[in-house]
Amino acid sequence: MKWKPQHKPPLFFILFSGLALSLWGCDKGLAPDETSVQQRLYGFRGVIYFKNWPPTDSVLDLRVVAFKNYPPPDIVNEVLQGRARFTETLQPHGADSISYTLVINPLPPGIFPYVVVGQRFGSDIMRDWRAVGIYYAEGDTTQPGSVNVLPDSILQGINIYVDFRKSLPQP
Repeated sequence: MKWKPQHKPPLFFILFSGLALSLWGCDKGLAPDETSVQQRLYGFRGVIYFKNWPPTDSVLDLRVVAFKNYPPPDIVNEVLQGRARFTETLQPHGADSISYTLVINPLPPGIFPYVVVGQRFGSDIMRDWRAVGIYYAEGDTTQPGSVNVLPDSILQGINIYVDFRKSLPQP
């Protein structure tokens, strides 16, 4: 005599169990894990050192900007055309120093021959900018230093010195 089960599991229960097991195993589906996303970021970081701060109302915006062209033919156009990358607004007013990170994505990695701290000093967002700090290669303050950004890495030690009383060459 063969044994026959008394109750058949309902089809709904079988389908639901299979679906639940498959979703439980997928976690975030096809999304890349956070480590692989972080590995694709590239850029550079450093510290900005400040001296001789002007009044607060003359520093409306302060950012680190990296340009693919030096000298940039038209700074605003370089930014608008995506040939330059910049940090969010830095808000260190009165600080001796501040750390920053500039992620270059989506620009391709490569050489950035002009990296500056830009200050917006007036209300005209298209014109009222000036370079107040320039990245120089160690030991040479005659020419801006180039930053060679490699894929999948954040280059360390790109430090910039800002003296608000010192006049710098403007592009």
